[in-house]
Amino acid sequence: MEACEALAEAGGGSFHMSGFGTPEWPLDVAYDLSAFMEQFPDLLAGLRAHREVEIDLYSQGVERTLTFRPEGEAVAIHCASRTQWVPDPEWERLPQGELMAMLTTLAADFADGLADVHPGLARVAPFHEWRQRGNRQTRRAAGTG
Repeated sequence: MEACEALAEAGGGSFHMSGFGTPEWPLDVAYDLSAFMEQFPDLLAGLRAHREVEIDLYSQGVERTLTFRPEGEAVAIHCASRTQWVPDPEWERLPQGELMAMLTTLAADFADGLADVHPGLARVAPFHEWRQRGNRQTRRAAGTG
């Protein structure tokens, strides 16, 4: 929560999610990203272990639960709404590697942004590890690591 508040106060950052028939979900950095990031380590661990994992986006107006269910080389994601909004479709599928790449990038970008606005907090776990992992992947992609 403190990390997301620091990022929100610094401005310039944004948190975007889409899918299930809606191109842009109504999310903000201070509260919605905080709700997502507090569950993020469990999401990463669950996907790496090929376990079903839920993310509860509980903020007022969003109120939806995403269930990530591994299916072979893909992940089926179910969206359940607790508002009048109805996801259409209710299920989406992504290749596991593509989803993990998106989540790993999110972790590294989050940690890098935090390092810019609150260096002391960025040195705390898990942010420090996310930043190191992101830097290693960037060096590998560039052929320098």
